[in-house]
Amino acid sequence: MNNINNVHNCVGCLSCVDRCPKHCIHISNDSLGHIHTHAEETQCINCGLCVKSCPAIQKPDYRKPNKAYALWRKDDTLRRQSSSGGLAAVLSERMIAEGGIVYGCAFEKPFSIKHIRCSSADELEKLKSSKYVQSKWNSYTSALKRKAIWDYAAENGKKVLFIGTPCQVATVALYTKKFGTNLFTVDVICHGVPSIQLFKSSLPTDIVECNIDKLTFRDDTAYRLKIYKSGKIIYKRELHIDLYMKGFFKAIFCRDSCHECKYTRSERVSDLTIGDFWGVDKSQIHTNTDYGLSLALVNSEKGHAMLRNIVSEVNMVERPMEEAIAGNKQLRFPMKKTWRSKIFKTLYPICGFKCSAVCSMPDIVLKNMIIRK
Repeated sequence: MNNINNVHNCVGCLSCVDRCPKHCIHISNDSLGHIHTHAEETQCINCGLCVKSCPAIQKPDYRKPNKAYALWRKDDTLRRQSSSGGLAAVLSERMIAEGGIVYGCAFEKPFSIKHIRCSSADELEKLKSSKYVQSKWNSYTSALKRKAIWDYAAENGKKVLFIGTPCQVATVALYTKKFGTNLFTVDVICHGVPSIQLFKSSLPTDIVECNIDKLTFRDDTAYRLKIYKSGKIIYKRELHIDLYMKGFFKAIFCRDSCHECKYTRSERVSDLTIGDFWGVDKSQIHTNTDYGLSLALVNSEKGHAMLRNIVSEVNMVERPMEEAIAGNKQLRFPMKKTWRSKIFKTLYPICGFKCSAVCSMPDIVLKNMIIRK
């Protein structure tokens, strides 16, 4: 059958669910909470639309970056409210100021991480700060019936900025080949995505169930989980005791497809690639990099246009492409699956998060205990 049942590296985008005219593709979760799909072949009409929309099957439209920049927002107060150097926030604000629409990853009540549509500056506040969890993709496919991204913008002559992981950008690109010049895409350098289930299981039950308002994973360049309710911090976790973040850095919790990701390479699929500029020559950057520093790889003329449009709001220093790529492993290859992932995946359904995480990282846990003494 000409459907997605032979896909072994599903990225969980659910575009196949949206495209299927017979609604015969079902959604399930594996033991770690990762989303997967399966076509009911007795109902499948072999139209192949699911295959055509699948970023795991279709060949990406790779673009070779031609410029690399270190950037940071001129306003340090606003800069420190964002991840990295504030580049994503500036791009989003400019798009909204010019009457456009922005799609990005946000925390939404009662407790979900998903892509939302923003048409005002106030709504952009939800997009600030990194979210080290896979966002709900169907919030911009099935739930919005595709019109929210391309038909809506095309009918109203509006520009659209989409910010997501490389596989998310590739998914949108497959939907919007006829969109034309109104779609601007930004991919975030990705380390792999854990599920929301895993993240929730790393938290106390009362925190998960108390209808929180906001969560952040970083303060400037320091990794520190904070959870807010009614404007107050009700839960905080420092990196040295944060098993979730330590497992994230070791790619223990991410999808199997992340270990085989075809988007973790120097060639990109977006107009602009952004992330932290790890490994930058600090002698060439005249700012406090502890406040965050953005990397931008320009992959198209649209990417150049986006940066030209914000020159009054950011400081921008061109850097060698080799420096940018050397400091980010995910611009060269995906995170490898190790014994840690196998141990965690085996134990988690039986022992839960904490025990499984400790058993998969005994050396790291012991090292941190010794350092803290």
